Amino acid sequence: MKTPRNIYLIDGNSYVYRAYHAIKDLTNSRGFPTNAVYGFTNMIMKLLKEKRPDAVVVAFDSPAPTERHLVYEEYKAQRPEMPGDLVMQIPYIRKVVNALRLKTYEIAGQEADDILATLALRASSEGIDVFIVTGDKDMLQVLSDNVRIYDPMKDRVYSREYVLKRFGLPPERIPELMALTGDPTDNIPGVRGIGEKTACEILKDTSLMDILDNPEVVKKERLRRMIAGNLNDVRLSLSLATVEKEVPLEFDPRECVLREPDYDELLRLFRELEFGSLLRMIPAKGVSTGCRVVTRQEELGGLLNGIKDRVFIKTVSDTGDADGPGVTGVALLYDHSPLYVPVQHRYIGAGDQLGGDVLLSSLVPVLTDSGVSKIGHDLKRDLRKFLFNGIAVSGELRDAMIASYLLNPNKQIHSLEEMSLEYLSLRKEGLKEFLGRRRTLSECTIEETSEFFCGELMLIEDMEKLLFRRLSEEGLRELYFELEMPLIRVLAEMETTGVKVDAVRLKEISRELESDLSELRRSIYGLAGEEFNINSPKQLSRILFEKLGLPHRKKTKTGYSTDMGVLEELAGEHELPREILNWRSLNKLKTTYVDVLPGLINPVTGRIHTTFNQAVTATGRLSSSVPNLQNIPVRGRWGRRIRETFVAEEGFSLLSADYSQIELRILAHLSGDERLMEAFRMG
Repeated sequence: MKTPRNIYLIDGNSYVYRAYHAIKDLTNSRGFPTNAVYGFTNMIMKLLKEKRPDAVVVAFDSPAPTERHLVYEEYKAQRPEMPGDLVMQIPYIRKVVNALRLKTYEIAGQEADDILATLALRASSEGIDVFIVTGDKDMLQVLSDNVRIYDPMKDRVYSREYVLKRFGLPPERIPELMALTGDPTDNIPGVRGIGEKTACEILKDTSLMDILDNPEVVKKERLRRMIAGNLNDVRLSLSLATVEKEVPLEFDPRECVLREPDYDELLRLFRELEFGSLLRMIPAKGVSTGCRVVTRQEELGGLLNGIKDRVFIKTVSDTGDADGPGVTGVALLYDHSPLYVPVQHRYIGAGDQLGGDVLLSSLVPVLTDSGVSKIGHDLKRDLRKFLFNGIAVSGELRDAMIASYLLNPNKQIHSLEEMSLEYLSLRKEGLKEFLGRRRTLSECTIEETSEFFCGELMLIEDMEKLLFRRLSEEGLRELYFELEMPLIRVLAEMETTGVKVDAVRLKEISRELESDLSELRRSIYGLAGEEFNINSPKQLSRILFEKLGLPHRKKTKTGYSTDMGVLEELAGEHELPREILNWRSLNKLKTTYVDVLPGLINPVTGRIHTTFNQAVTATGRLSSSVPNLQNIPVRGRWGRRIRETFVAEEGFSLLSADYSQIELRILAHLSGDERLMEAFRMG
């Protein structure tokens, strides 16, 4: 192994405390404090990423008393004991450092500063560029031609020239400076009344050793008396401020060279501590699939004939193609053999691909075979794609995403990336990460696309047995197969059918709302006595509370609050707040619904195809998105008019159904209370 060109020496204790105080009240779901571990890890990984050092060392203080404590009992005595919630995190910080495979030093009776100074001297003597990573002023005394300090909080590098320019003294004389000024951080006494500027002026004319031998060399009488009366403190302070550069330790710079981290251990730690953002820093493990790319109909037909009882399936299409028949390709897995059929990869040199119609017609016998189970992740998306192509999928469904949701309904995300971490302890590359700077899947090569999506199917296969065993153990198989799986088909059909919306009527409503808003705007400007940005809380605050002198309530960082609650309170005192409330209400209807809904209408079907979220709410309630149909307004004149733009086909009607007092109905069912049940039967 080669000798490194540079080495970064990290003050571990400084990192720990900075991380602890920078982030407050961070815990995992079990209540274990994680703020210091998270901050420390982030800082270390940021340094490794941005500075790309050849070698790294992390030095920690020893808990045992140091020689400085033996010389001066009050050394650092003012510092409080390490907080209990930080003490709990120290073992994890050490585990992170070990998993990153960084060289560490901790020597009984020695401070990290002394270890760093010794290492800096040793490394620099071998011609290695040294960067001491700390914000501690004490370490300025170690600087030389190839030893610098890097302060990560300020992102600044300090050199020997910096010390000469700032203090007018070379780095090796910094202990003399600190002997006069003291250091309240470490409880070094110094001389009361002498600050940095004064100390620098004194030391420009003479050395501290000369002053200690004969205080008369200090020119100003007042300063001379101050120093002469505190000679013992000055000597003590010089001893305390001088770092030890000859700590007995073994040092081979080649042993400090960066190595590949133990990613499996980091993954385990980050999962335990629930560091989701840091998990993404761990390189994804690719799954070697041996995927077979099929571009000929005869070959595909022969392979599909081999599917007898179950098939894992994934339609590959871009987000923008969700509400249409187009596919980029289809990935399949059966008998542990993955294959990928490319259809619409558009890049130079893509080669022959199977037509979409040919692919789908070839798949029909398998998709409609009730004896073949269809397995995947978010199968509703695949079923919807096939329905857009006129194919209704038959056979048992098994959806890994829904299984994960039933096992942990309180979890917000059941993506394949999250599930791979949860059930396989594997960091999987996400779709955005896979795409990189490319906009669409059709721009990706057939080879890499086949590896990615066939790899997903292989992960689902690996998880399937575990998921269904746990469903059985927790008594959820009946719920899964009798309710959730049939619901997938219903929701897929609802999404594919879509909701018909009268775009012409929406445009009429938009024009009427704009007219009303214009009138309100004129009224508001008249009441305010000037024109201003009604949407600006800062400008509105000035009008209400400074110009009109209305009583203000709660204050925010940018000024006095003008939220709905405040305006409702002020509405009884002045007409302007009432008009602002009216304006906000109409403007929200226009910008959130009336002007947005026409853009969501599929130009081919003339309908809005929302997505019903089956695996989101902890209660099992459905939600919808793009758009959220449950938020379409219903109250008031405008709400009713917006609802009226959702129409049925000619000869059909829209039926609205909702549970009434669902909790009480469940109570009646479970309790068997005759009177309660009779009350519901009677309506």
